[in-house]
Amino acid sequence: MRNVLLVAFCLMSSVAYAGESDHIIGGSVGYGSQDFESNDGKEFSAGDSFSSDIYYRYMLNEHFGLEAGVMSGTGGIVSAISGVFTSVDNISYKGFRGAVYGQVPLSESNHLYAKVGMSANQLDYDFRGVFSSDEVKSIESSGSDFYGAVGWEVRFQSGLGLNLEYQYVPVQELQVHSFNFGMSYRF
Repeated sequence: MRNVLLVAFCLMSSVAYAGESDHIIGGSVGYGSQDFESNDGKEFSAGDSFSSDIYYRYMLNEHFGLEAGVMSGTGGIVSAISGVFTSVDNISYKGFRGAVYGQVPLSESNHLYAKVGMSANQLDYDFRGVFSSDEVKSIESSGSDFYGAVGWEVRFQSGLGLNLEYQYVPVQELQVHSFNFGMSYRF
């Protein structure tokens, strides 16, 4: 009886691992630019930005999935220098996002993909008047905005994936364009 149970267990476990899993976790880091639109309608470059993104994806089928993630970003090196000359400084954002994921295979291990969804986010920045002696106001706002990304990914048989992607993330008055490098694991 014990041998029959052992054989049955082995057969069931091999069936469980025969197909690809529907679960993927991943993350990416990126570098890009950010543009800021002030309340009076003036638009100006807010310099460069560093961004990060951590996510979980559930694949509904071979081509489509649902993704939930946490994203954040802050000004880069050029932003720190340009903050001396502009009235907006110390820009950072963070938030949660949800997206629909779609992929088109190029080969067995390569594919192009797109993500479209919404983010619930918080934007923080310092605002001061034209003259450096004016009072600095720290402003914090929150809201929901569009989230979009397109990219290319290669997935190895081990489940590890590497990707390059372009992200477009508007966060209230801020628009972030970043190029990200990421890793993911299908488990």
